[in-house]
Amino acid sequence: MGAKLRPMQNRSKVRLGLKVIHRHRAGQSTFRRVSELVFVGGRPKAVLGWIDTGGVRTPIYICELDPAKLRKAAATKNTYYYDEITVDPRYEPAAYPVRTAKHAGR
Repeated sequence: MGAKLRPMQNRSKVRLGLKVIHRHRAGQSTFRRVSELVFVGGRPKAVLGWIDTGGVRTPIYICELDPAKLRKAAATKNTYYYDEITVDPRYEPAAYPVRTAKHAGR
């Protein structure tokens, strides 16, 4: 028999790891958001979106966080506050590579 597929985790359920509370801009809207907080190479990142890849929950959209603007919540375990607005990359214009003279004729 094949492996049993697990459904994506429900975002409304309690997160087990670290979380960060931050102001977040998506397009023209800015709102308060709670995201999962991870550290990659010692640098903090807010995970904005997840996908299921073969039953493994994998981050797909992240925001870099400035460690100087990240502070531990005094009263809540595993929670941090971020004192800056994060930007959702899904709503930003795509950056196109600059054409060099070598490739201009193509």
